Amino acid sequence: MAKGKPLESGESILTGNAGRAQVRFSDGGLISLQPNTEFKIANYADEADPKQDRFLVDLLRGSMRAITGLIGKRNRENYKVTTTTATIGIRGSGFSVGYNPDGSLGITTELDGIEVCNAGGCVGLTAGESVRVISPTEAPVRTNVRANVPTPAPAQDVVVAGNQTTPDGKPSVVPPPPPPPPPPPPPSPPTPPPAPVKQVFTDLAATVVFTDSATTSPAVESYYPEAGVAVLTSFLSGKPIDFDSVDSRDVRTQFRSTPNLTTMEKGTLGVPTDPDFVGWGSWITGQKIVAGLTTAIESVHFVMGRPTPTEQLPGSGMQGTYQLAGGTAFSSVFGAGQLTSGSLIANFGCGCEGVGYGSVNLTTRFGGNDYMLNSNVDINYSKITGSGTNVAGFFAGNNASRAALVYNLTPGTGPA
Repeated sequence: MAKGKPLESGESILTGNAGRAQVRFSDGGLISLQPNTEFKIANYADEADPKQDRFLVDLLRGSMRAITGLIGKRNRENYKVTTTTATIGIRGSGFSVGYNPDGSLGITTELDGIEVCNAGGCVGLTAGESVRVISPTEAPVRTNVRANVPTPAPAQDVVVAGNQTTPDGKPSVVPPPPPPPPPPPPPSPPTPPPAPVKQVFTDLAATVVFTDSATTSPAVESYYPEAGVAVLTSFLSGKPIDFDSVDSRDVRTQFRSTPNLTTMEKGTLGVPTDPDFVGWGSWITGQKIVAGLTTAIESVHFVMGRPTPTEQLPGSGMQGTYQLAGGTAFSSVFGAGQLTSGSLIANFGCGCEGVGYGSVNLTTRFGGNDYMLNSNVDINYSKITGSGTNVAGFFAGNNASRAALVYNLTPGTGPA
């Protein structure tokens, strides 16, 4: 018989001296046959119908273990194991049965309960109980001896390394070393940095100072988002990059750095959405584009921020003092320098609403020498302008908490 061969009603199985067999039924039942056993499938039908189901088998010699399937659970009257001395019915799901050398029969319940019957009567058994049946006409007798169903010995090769030992108990056959572990997987590639995010704001002002490349003339210009004027300030990952303005005649003025320019400065106080945000930057070279006409510019420095609303400005007679918090290195016809210190004193609302005055003091350093800028400024609400237009900017934040300025130092007082 081949493993996996299907069986039909009426077929028998015989095992030899060392033979064993397992029979699995379609209802989930299992029969395990021991050596020297003769077993017959008398009538098997799995119809999923308690009235049509049948599980009738014969154990003619030898021994077996049985686990009941669905047929025995659906209708226990249709589940019978017949032997030469008794018939076994079930109320549960597991039992063992085997012939003894004297011809008697031993039966043991493994799970739940069974009923053993012959011409002499019936005996019910629960899990763990056993009976002995001597003949077909004598009633089954309870016993403490379990059914004679031998347990198979574990298979073992003739020579097993673990059994070969030295006098001191150590293995005489040394197993080969285990194979080397597999190499570790390659490291995961680094996570790429997030792509920079561009933002455009329409409520920020921009003030810029630059030099016309053709005329070398300096200029200071301011652009405010007010009636008839739109200002678009652009940021990349929170840092200012460029800005546009569209006036009441729909003329667009654009400030752009030279394409592919990598040398530039950027700085901020806060983030662009903060009410008191101030940002600044500079380009070595750039472009001013008015109505599509481009002018080359250089030494470009700018500030951006949200001007303080009129209702949030300090009251009349108030004074504010501001100290340098950040800025760009100043540009000079002699080369680059440093902005080392700066302050602004502002007097608000002096005699007329929104009108005030102040003074700016800046110190720049070039070639080991310090150069001073001292300038009076006018205050018109949030706007700051200087005499001779060499200083311009604005206040930002509630109560004008911050000030943003650009400046131009004319020749004669130091580097410009």
